[in-house]
Amino acid sequence: MIKLIAIFLVSLFLVSIIFSVISQMIYHLPYGWNIEATNSMYPLLKPGDLVFVFPIMGKLSPGEIIAYKPPFLNYYVVHEIINVTSNGYIVKGINNPTSDPWIVKSSWIKGFVPEIFGQPIIIPYVGNLIGLIRGTTGYIVAMIVIFVIYGISEVYDRNQVVLTVRRRNRRKVADPKTFAIAFIVLSFITFMILFSPHVIFTEIMWNSVPNAPLIPRQFSNNLGAVPPYSTIPITLNVNYHPFLLKIPLIILHSPSLKLQNVSLNLIFLLYTFSPGLHSEVVSIEILLELLPPQILNFLFILNPILPLIAESVEMSIVVGAVVYIIINKLS
Repeated sequence: MIKLIAIFLVSLFLVSIIFSVISQMIYHLPYGWNIEATNSMYPLLKPGDLVFVFPIMGKLSPGEIIAYKPPFLNYYVVHEIINVTSNGYIVKGINNPTSDPWIVKSSWIKGFVPEIFGQPIIIPYVGNLIGLIRGTTGYIVAMIVIFVIYGISEVYDRNQVVLTVRRRNRRKVADPKTFAIAFIVLSFITFMILFSPHVIFTEIMWNSVPNAPLIPRQFSNNLGAVPPYSTIPITLNVNYHPFLLKIPLIILHSPSLKLQNVSLNLIFLLYTFSPGLHSEVVSIEILLELLPPQILNFLFILNPILPLIAESVEMSIVVGAVVYIIINKLS
């Protein structure tokens, strides 16, 4: 019975993924799983959560979370309806101080976030990992990981067949190596998800304009108007939770940013260059210093996702070794 339920849930999840790919890639609609990108709906929806968006069914009312896209934006906004007017809907991110600066028309709304017992359907943190594997290199790494997992599952299945044959003759405990390999795979996926919330790959833009105010900015995709040939401080809110073990953190970042200060927040310095529009692709990673900084920096230069993979592999091997030793002692 439990196996049937598990198969049903896995099948349902796979169907939802197919539904997401078709609606978003072919029809350019937000249906299916979407990555929450901002803090505007915190704590209900957190950055990096996978949020499920469903087509509109019936009349919308205050309290419902909708996904809408105005004609002047190139992305969908997921916010809560707080009021209904004759001209449309007033919506607001529950963590924002004010409502959105426009009335949302019905034609802009493409879907809503269904809830179960008052909670939206989400998968926490997985969106961070998906964001990391986007791009050609990321897809190649993801395919390699999938093939490795497939190979390990094949080894596991064959071991299970051998163990089944052996059990017919005599009782035997499960192979410690099999358990260790399974724990390595599960630990690798877990650590990738745990480490990924503090990894940022994005493009920042700014407009160098004479006489623009030289003031500190919050880290965002659009820094607005800044004075040319200047260095402006950019603050990144980290709120990194302290760990039980006081392992130091390492902060890896793009050459275009200069790290000035490290505290509860990170302060970077960015040079604004000549007048005009500018953009930079930046990478910022905040990781536990589980490997020597020289190795992590070298891997970061090769590809920003490599330090994350390296630390996840290291931790998963440690977990697998501990599991192997424990099971081997109990055998």
